[in-house]
Amino acid sequence: MTKLFKAMMLAIFAMGFCATVASAGERGTLDEAKAMVKKARAYMREQGTEKAFAEFSNPKGKFHDRDLYIYVYDKKGKNVAHGANPRLIGKDLIDLRDTDGVYIVKGLLEVAQKGGGTLNFKFVNPVSKTVDPKIGYAEMEGDYMVGSGVYANQ
Repeated sequence: MTKLFKAMMLAIFAMGFCATVASAGERGTLDEAKAMVKKARAYMREQGTEKAFAEFSNPKGKFHDRDLYIYVYDKKGKNVAHGANPRLIGKDLIDLRDTDGVYIVKGLLEVAQKGGGTLNFKFVNPVSKTVDPKIGYAEMEGDYMVGSGVYANQ
């Protein structure tokens, strides 16, 4: 991917995310993000992927809590559900990198496939409008990586 395309994708992520955040005092915690991922995985098993992906991508759905939301990627890095930015659905983002060159989706897939875990990367913070450290958390559910995350400088 070109540098311009990567920058545009990062900006698209940030724009979609901005609409979901009310204020810095209303942010979720990493423990809450982990709990949301587990709840989302259970929902996928109970309701099936089609219904689950629609619910995860619904900005007024049950998988939105302040600035927390669910995103889901297949094993190849294609987005299949995104709670903050539906424009990303269907896009192959396996090569998306942050400003330091950290592969975001690829890295989250790697930790998820090892039993679940976190990935530190930088992303545009919708509150401060600056690129800030973020902690993403992801687990696998079948052939899908299910994730959420929080800004590290809360």
